[in-house]
Amino acid sequence: MKSKEAFLQSFQNSLSSQFQGAQNWWTKYLFHFTDISNALSILEHQALLSRNEATRLGLMKNDNANDDVIAKTSQEHQNYARLYFAPSTPTQYNNEGFKPQNAIQYNAHCPMPIMFIFDFNRVFMIDDIKFTDGNLSNNPTIYENVADLQNLNFNLIYHRSWFTTEERNSIINARHSEILVRDKLPLEGFLKLIAVRSEAEKETFLYQMPTHLRAIYQNKIYIQPRPMIFVNNWLYVNKISIIDNIIHIEWHGCQDLDKCHNRYNLQLSVKKISTGEKKSLSKNSWYPQNNLMKIRLSEEFQDDFIELSLVLDGNLGYRNVIANNLKIKSSSS
Repeated sequence: MKSKEAFLQSFQNSLSSQFQGAQNWWTKYLFHFTDISNALSILEHQALLSRNEATRLGLMKNDNANDDVIAKTSQEHQNYARLYFAPSTPTQYNNEGFKPQNAIQYNAHCPMPIMFIFDFNRVFMIDDIKFTDGNLSNNPTIYENVADLQNLNFNLIYHRSWFTTEERNSIINARHSEILVRDKLPLEGFLKLIAVRSEAEKETFLYQMPTHLRAIYQNKIYIQPRPMIFVNNWLYVNKISIIDNIIHIEWHGCQDLDKCHNRYNLQLSVKKISTGEKKSLSKNSWYPQNNLMKIRLSEEFQDDFIELSLVLDGNLGYRNVIANNLKIKSSSS
């Protein structure tokens, strides 16, 4: 009989050979997405905690889970740290992004998602690992032997294209297949990389980190390293810069403009680092007119470092310190 390690390597090689593109990459990893505030707690504690443990320690900064789904999940299963076999799950589709208030259902909202990506084989080497063939709230089969990975239908788990009405329930359920680790999953030795959606959100994530965490994790953070890690359906900030005393905000727009047009409240604030002087701008019932928004700063903010904060409907969309001394080079005549 093969050792557990040998079986996992053989299984992963076989699984990888069945898929191409993004799905081929997924076969090497396991995924956990959460909001930026929870992500910072995960880094601080060097572990992905179970829901019950995170709640007990007061670490659930943003409870982005669906209230209805949590109500159907047993207390026992809330004692496990949970991962998915693939990103862009139905849960992520429902939760991810800066959604207008009227689009949020069952309090499920993860405005700035951070994706933790773990090593498939290393996680499955953990003693007492468990995994399911569907959504825990639907009473799936729960397996405890890694050899039973062969019982899972990865064609359904990795399915991310159109499907018929008749196929819907089986595909949606399979996409929710999970991996369960009792109490907590340490980051050291298991975490491979962390994915974010944009340069602006990477800067925000790093700026929120204490210095000691930034030194450990900054080289593990990548901007959308593969397709389909994120859903990207809603408004968020791609990039922010200050050039010639003008703030340039590059937006990723909503996929369905009708659901977003004039549905947001925007607050933008700047603080001059040397003096603490502040200015702010608010817009209600707002949506960017195009993908590049420009705002001129008053002259007293020139040639200094500026802390810039952007908030959408009360949720942090960007925060970082930027040097306000960049000039556009004039072309030589």
